Amino acid sequence: MQKSYLNSVGDYVSSLLTTRTPIENFYHNVNHTEEVVKSAIEIGIGEKLSEYELEMVLIAAWFLDVGYIEKTDGHEKVSVKYAKKFLTKLHYPSNKIKIIVGAILATKIPQKPKNKFEKTLCDADVFHLGKETFFDRNDKYRVEFENYLGHKLSERDWLIKTIDFVINQNFHTDYAKRNFNDQKKENLRILNEQLQQITNNTD
Repeated sequence: MQKSYLNSVGDYVSSLLTTRTPIENFYHNVNHTEEVVKSAIEIGIGEKLSEYELEMVLIAAWFLDVGYIEKTDGHEKVSVKYAKKFLTKLHYPSNKIKIIVGAILATKIPQKPKNKFEKTLCDADVFHLGKETFFDRNDKYRVEFENYLGHKLSERDWLIKTIDFVINQNFHTDYAKRNFNDQKKENLRILNEQLQQITNNTD
């Protein structure tokens, strides 16, 4: 794997996110991006991607949420803009840039990945749904969501929104299905239990 490319991308994106992430972005920050990259490594290796295939997925993972420094809705296209500009400056092969761009755009909800690059990145983007750390991550995302919404949601409304997202978000790679689906089901069970408790208390 071309460490020089990955190191250059990692250094650039880390600096960009550290200096330009809005204070409102409690979730989509450099820490989240680093977690997505680690998850992409795990899933990519699990899917037996080649060294060069994994390199493209990891570059896409680094750039995935860069767009959040400018906007929330449509951030994927902004991320693509930054990726294209930086990778072209590195003289990265144009055919590989096209694959990276496709992977980033495929993460737009609802996800519709068409190849192994896109499937791996899509799963890395939402890996937390199938982890025990889901609730901590979800609490951070709630802070960011409410920052942009301009007001706080009730516990019931937030649970309904979260449950809807978890139900409708499926993993695409065999590795993620094998390793994350059971915990995802457990997280969903806990969410439904919490919603039921609130509903019972308000009846």
